[in-house]
Amino acid sequence: MTGPAGRPAADPTASSARPAFPPRPALVDTVAALFFFGGLYGTSQLLVGDFVVTGSLPAKGPIVGVAAILYAASAILGILLRTGRFWLPSINLAALFALAYLPAVGQPVAVVLGAAHLTAAVILFLERGWFHEMAAWRATAERGT
Repeated sequence: MTGPAGRPAADPTASSARPAFPPRPALVDTVAALFFFGGLYGTSQLLVGDFVVTGSLPAKGPIVGVAAILYAASAILGILLRTGRFWLPSINLAALFALAYLPAVGQPVAVVLGAAHLTAAVILFLERGWFHEMAAWRATAERGT
């Protein structure tokens, strides 16, 4: 018996129960939101007036290009974190952002953003078990059982 597009039809007697999706920790959602909205905010700041928190002056020259790449990566990783992917690059990016805000430590916004990204790196490290569970779930789902 064939189904649409000439593919074999699913056997109604076969067990099609996929393994349970590992519940996403709320803190992973929080970190994903920080990455996504932080990346969008940073990108919007670059588009409006190329201000990057680098101390007391607006960003100039090559730093604007680097910032654009990092903000875009942040937004993309924010989406991918929700799917349980790219755990290690996300930790590295969070730590990089935390370090990047150090030269502007006199500005309250920089202190808050630096602390938020440092906290995000710690949260991702502590929640690494969920990312491993997601990898195992995806592998099981791809095999079909």
